Amino acid sequence: MLASVPELNLFYHLSEKLMAGEFQTFSALIDYLGTLKLSFKPEAVIERSFLLFKDLRWGFLKELSRPEYPKLWKELILPHSRFPSVGDLKRNMSISNIYIAMLDIHGYTRFCQESKSNLSRLRKLDDFLHDGIRNIARGNSALANRERGDEIVVVASSATDCIKTTLEIINTFSKQGAVKDHAVSATRSDYSIVLPDFKVTAGIAGGNLTTPLIITESGLLSGFLLNTAARLQTLANELSPKDSSIITTNSVYSSFLKENKVVKSDLFAKKLLNFFNLGPISFKGTKVSCCEIIFNPRERYRLSYNPALMTLLDSLRQKLWKGRVFPDVVELVLKVCSNMPPFVIEMVRDGDRQRVTNDSITRLAEQARQLYEGEDYPAAVSALGRIAEQVDCIPEFDRLVARYLREVADRFGLLAAELNKRLEKEIAGKLDVIFEPRYKNAYRKAQEYIGTYEKLKAFAMSSNALGNKKSTWYSLVEDKKEDLKLEFYSGKR
Repeated sequence: MLASVPELNLFYHLSEKLMAGEFQTFSALIDYLGTLKLSFKPEAVIERSFLLFKDLRWGFLKELSRPEYPKLWKELILPHSRFPSVGDLKRNMSISNIYIAMLDIHGYTRFCQESKSNLSRLRKLDDFLHDGIRNIARGNSALANRERGDEIVVVASSATDCIKTTLEIINTFSKQGAVKDHAVSATRSDYSIVLPDFKVTAGIAGGNLTTPLIITESGLLSGFLLNTAARLQTLANELSPKDSSIITTNSVYSSFLKENKVVKSDLFAKKLLNFFNLGPISFKGTKVSCCEIIFNPRERYRLSYNPALMTLLDSLRQKLWKGRVFPDVVELVLKVCSNMPPFVIEMVRDGDRQRVTNDSITRLAEQARQLYEGEDYPAAVSALGRIAEQVDCIPEFDRLVARYLREVADRFGLLAAELNKRLEKEIAGKLDVIFEPRYKNAYRKAQEYIGTYEKLKAFAMSSNALGNKKSTWYSLVEDKKEDLKLEFYSGKR
């Protein structure tokens, strides 16, 4: 409180200068005070002026204070040498102890459209997005702010605080509670009447010394750290369009483990979280190794096939298209089908209705593997393509696995088409060796009748007279190296 008239007069004087934008930093204001001949100590005026300065220039970081957010204060603020309770924002930094989460609320726009005639309902939601999420974050020593309608930004000084804040926001938006444990609270009571069952996807980045964070003059965040969190959130949308999901960088995961070796959080001690390795994901101008946080116990079955996914990604990284990629992708499909909950879908292919189940895809995958081991590459690739086609129609099937399966099947499809061309040329030069005279003429005539031709060609392609088909297959892999490049790309290129 300002207890004297001179203090009030000084504060009003400084307020006018602050409102006019005369001080770019708070240190400049303190320097200005040094030029005045004051008959009293200005500490109270400095404290009051600092609150106004933060309101005007720090954006949503204006909530920062040394007593309430000591860890964030240490990471984000340059304290004044003579007045440590005030200071200036670090405008450009590369530090390891800042973590940012970007959250997106699914169905927010639709909810607003449906509630446009109910202003009190919209106001209640707006109050929650403005005050409710800030209270959740404050309880975890973090800051949160609503951005552009349905987007939320969380800033924390530890991976654990950032993850817990994100989970509690997801929990509050969920009617049933995404995490049913007291370690993750849900402050839904005041808003339960207006909040439907929103799903939330999030991306979390941080914990990397080389990753810059920029704070603009108006207190907005920008830079690679924020962009990475936003891109991970977009990826979470792609992989989980209907459920809540959190994707983090591997550096966030590593920081979480390190922090909980020192002080175990309830999230760690109660084993409420698992981390599913997604491998490297390419964004515009960069590649990030990331993982998905599994917080729903029903999703833990996915951990059983994570090693198979890592094996496939390692084969792709080493470009082992000759021998390992095909059996590895088939093994991954088998692992997913044997561990995921039972599914049944009906689909139509070539006019025939098909009943697709875990068992039917398993049988097709086993068939594809046997064909590949038998060096019948076109048939094996065709079977792999059918698996990818069916998996695309199964909503419950892991979207990341489905995407890699489709990408791998498409590239093998390119090889199989080229192999067909090469073998057809070889068949044409060896008709006398492959066919009896009566079938040789039939083969030539059958080319005019594609159905019969394809059957005879299939017979011809299995002939030993064609020599070493594995050698031809490996030669194709070498020739098509550039076409086989595969990396998971997310967002705009």
